[in-house]
Amino acid sequence: MHRKALLISLVLVFLFCSAFKLDKSSHKFTKEYQATSGVVTFDHEAHTMNRAKDCNHCHSALKIFGGEVSKLLAHNYCKACHETNNGPTECNGCHGRKKVVMK
Repeated sequence: MHRKALLISLVLVFLFCSAFKLDKSSHKFTKEYQATSGVVTFDHEAHTMNRAKDCNHCHSALKIFGGEVSKLLAHNYCKACHETNNGPTECNGCHGRKKVVMK
């Protein structure tokens, strides 16, 4: 009886993990954030492919700043990263542009 339950559990875990596994296209999205100084368009793929060292580099900061992209996160963590990596740091570098272009 225990073997059968264990086998069923393992199959369910495998199916669950397979359904939610990350593939290489899962990081390809653009998101817009409404801000008083203009919309900020964030290209996740450009940041993951060209800038961030690994996923945890940004996602750990996101958790520290409350789990949501906010003015506090963007003006502290993101702007500091932009300064270090020659990204846009002026207001109109991120706000009000249709798409943020990564070099």
